[in-house]
Amino acid sequence: MTAVGVADHGSNNHPISARPRRPNSVWFHREVVLTPSRSFSLHAMRKFFVVAAKTALVLLSLGVAGLLAIFAWLVWHYGYSFGLPTEAQLAAVSPTGPACRTDPGRTTIPLADIPPLIRNAVIAYEQPDFYEAWSLNPIVEIALGLGTDRGPRPVGITQSVAHCLKLLSPGNDRQIDPIATIYFMQRVTRSLSRDRILEIYLNESYLGRGAYGVAAAAEVYFGKALADLDIGEIALLMTRARRPYPSRTFDTDSRNHAIDRMHAAGLISETQAAAAKGRPLPLPGAQARPINQ
Repeated sequence: MTAVGVADHGSNNHPISARPRRPNSVWFHREVVLTPSRSFSLHAMRKFFVVAAKTALVLLSLGVAGLLAIFAWLVWHYGYSFGLPTEAQLAAVSPTGPACRTDPGRTTIPLADIPPLIRNAVIAYEQPDFYEAWSLNPIVEIALGLGTDRGPRPVGITQSVAHCLKLLSPGNDRQIDPIATIYFMQRVTRSLSRDRILEIYLNESYLGRGAYGVAAAAEVYFGKALADLDIGEIALLMTRARRPYPSRTFDTDSRNHAIDRMHAAGLISETQAAAAKGRPLPLPGAQARPINQ
């Protein structure tokens, strides 16, 4: 017979009672008090984590849905409600002639006929990754512009051509905000080849003195054909796309900066760069003496 407690024997050695486990005993504390409490605690923690996980999942789903809704609104608002030229309108742009302006007498120089140094120098100065970055991600560009210390990538060529092509739709000569500009640049890069975008830029950018395009600017500023321009003259024409109006200090510093960009891109040697920066650059017409003297 197995005792359930500690037997209390009488005078005839007969167990007359068995002392039960008292509440203050070690067994009672371990088996009756601790175990149920531990089980309750684990169950409560498990329930809490399940509820927390479900709540987080719901919040995440709502956040994703909200972001998708915002993105859809941005696409509609900036892509269509602004009335900017559609992809069909951009695809209908002449593949060889003027794209934005059709003034009588204006000629377009095919990209293949523009000297390679001019083409490559413009890319190095305005948009170094022009051919490598085949598309502009609007979300990435907006995030770079708004959420970081550094701005969006240099996109001078694409942005200039987009500003020109928006005139294809009547009434779009107004200034549009940066987000709309990014969306429209994305549309332009999807609709036109990079060679065609560069060709439009080189032929239709305003470079001052009533000259649109590098060929007209070479004639107006230097009385030369494109093939006859030297390094310093090419550098000055590149800077005119950003600031088409003459300023002796600006011309000197910006021309030298453009020459440095050409050298950094491996287009000219260090000796050529130094010689070009040290050479006076006379401008005929409005200025009677070299701009860096």
